[in-house]
Amino acid sequence: MAELEQTRPTGNGRARGLVSSRVSGRRVEARTYAPSEALRPFVECLWMSSWDLREQQPHRTEILGDPCVHVVFERGQSRLVGVCTRLWTRELSGEGAIRAAKIHAGAIRAFTDRPAHALTDRVAPLAELSPDALALEPQLFAIEDEVESLLALDRWLCSLVRRPVDPQVSLAVQLVEHVASRPELLTAEALVRASGLSMRPLQKLFRSHVGASPKWVIRRFRLQEAALRLERDPSLSIAELAAELGYSDHAHLTRDFKAATGRSPSEFVRSVHR
Repeated sequence: MAELEQTRPTGNGRARGLVSSRVSGRRVEARTYAPSEALRPFVECLWMSSWDLREQQPHRTEILGDPCVHVVFERGQSRLVGVCTRLWTRELSGEGAIRAAKIHAGAIRAFTDRPAHALTDRVAPLAELSPDALALEPQLFAIEDEVESLLALDRWLCSLVRRPVDPQVSLAVQLVEHVASRPELLTAEALVRASGLSMRPLQKLFRSHVGASPKWVIRRFRLQEAALRLERDPSLSIAELAAELGYSDHAHLTRDFKAATGRSPSEFVRSVHR
């Protein structure tokens, strides 16, 4: 049997960006796997989720998502999920299962000629990616072993990669990874200096290949970092956190955080640890 390498969550014991209840979330099973070597330039991970909440209270999932597109297979509602610039929410109830792929931020145009911004804040039918997607859905869920099912998804995605790959795809992926790995990078102007591009070409690249502006991407990663730090250490000073993340003061961080999550940092700490 072929294998995929299971990966560890990058958040505080769970997926980075999750801001919903830790306690309620334990009722949902989720795992991530590294894609095949051929897909790694384009796909960050393959992932599965399953839940059985029959005769239980629903679970509300809330995510400050990465600037990534997801290819999601779910019975009767398979879909292409674009970059969500707002808080992503979904109420899980009953029972269900998902097999999915998280496309590297900046890499969706390795699979389609449509610009990334056409998917931003949209949930689109998977047929927009490939007309044979609906035929694959029952095949994936007919495979009982989750790794084998994700391998089938991996092979399908490999068949969709457009060759030759546009060099702009690699550049977009590299620049988003540069932002994600450098908390000290706080402005689009700093990314301009790091990239060697002027502002207009940089904005055009992000719009076409990422689906969000450089400024939004930088802010999203900083807010994810804020949520992660607060979850790890509920006693963390908001003022100190704001200074470390480049905010002018704690009020600015509080405004941004509340606009993104619907809660102030202190309210978030109480809710996530409840």
